[in-house]
Amino acid sequence: MEHNCCRIGMIRYLSITVGVFLLLTCRGADDSFTLHNGDLLFSVGSGNSNMLAAIQNSTSKKEEIPFSHVGIVTVWHDTICVIEADSPEGVVRSTLEEFFADAASLKGKKLVAVGRLKPGLQYAIPSALEAATQLLGREYDYLYDESNDTYYCSELVRKVFRDSLGNNLFAPQAMSFTNKETGETDPYWTEHFRKRGRTVPEGAPGTNPADMAQSENIDIVHVYY
Repeated sequence: MEHNCCRIGMIRYLSITVGVFLLLTCRGADDSFTLHNGDLLFSVGSGNSNMLAAIQNSTSKKEEIPFSHVGIVTVWHDTICVIEADSPEGVVRSTLEEFFADAASLKGKKLVAVGRLKPGLQYAIPSALEAATQLLGREYDYLYDESNDTYYCSELVRKVFRDSLGNNLFAPQAMSFTNKETGETDPYWTEHFRKRGRTVPEGAPGTNPADMAQSENIDIVHVYY
């Protein structure tokens, strides 16, 4: 799928150090709330695919919204966009409308939440957006392996946001492919990695949207549901 905002000029950054943000209105979602450049959009994917169900079953608790995707708000010559790593396209720049169209709904409202870096860390946004832009076109990471040059959604976010010393703002966590309900490896993941000649990387370093949404480095400043 070709994304509309990929065809429009050079990306523009605004200085965080002088306290100026580009305010973006999320049309079609909630006109009373404005997004900031560099916000993280956490969503529950639409549809009932086995992959989506497996992600949600292995990365969320009953009392939490089972976020299965995350992208970074940016702007491309006045077009509101989201840089995201999505299957099967890989790292792409989607319009905001495309991102929300892919999110599941509950009672007519999109299951999307906005995470914002805490004030003392917002200096990291311009470099993160630049780094994410440089990764456009990379393939999707079906192996969930942080040592290769492919990316799944929260891996992309984790790797581009860095502090003033170059350290990742989001620390890796031990990945789990265990179904929280059964306590066993989800059958989807067993087959997923078998077809790729790999064993399930239980406990390997990684990340997921559900845990990232709980990070102490961000505030959930708005939900659309």
